[in-house]
Amino acid sequence: MKILKMEMLDPIFAEGEARTAIATLPVKPEGLACTAELWLTQDGTTRDATSGEIAFTSTGLDQSITCPIPAMPAGGYAYLVRLSIKANGTPIMEFVADESVLIPWVGTPTITW
Repeated sequence: MKILKMEMLDPIFAEGEARTAIATLPVKPEGLACTAELWLTQDGTTRDATSGEIAFTSTGLDQSITCPIPAMPAGGYAYLVRLSIKANGTPIMEFVADESVLIPWVGTPTITW
């Protein structure tokens, strides 16, 4: 399966925060039973957070697919963003973003007077 780059900004989210991404893409020909899954990963294979597979029927034109991530993963890391597309259950394309999602983490501070 071919993996292509996609452009996006470098967002910063909080650990546990729910966010929704919208992926706009065409799948041809029209009428195919498709799924899109947006997922975050540190190592390129483990799904640290995922929208799950979102079902849609291809129209042959640009479609906006809503991909909710119910909770951002652990803080202190940068996560790669991937978008996997299947048609009739067959993986047909995977995209990797050129930027990462950052989940900051701050340790317990020590305050002295």
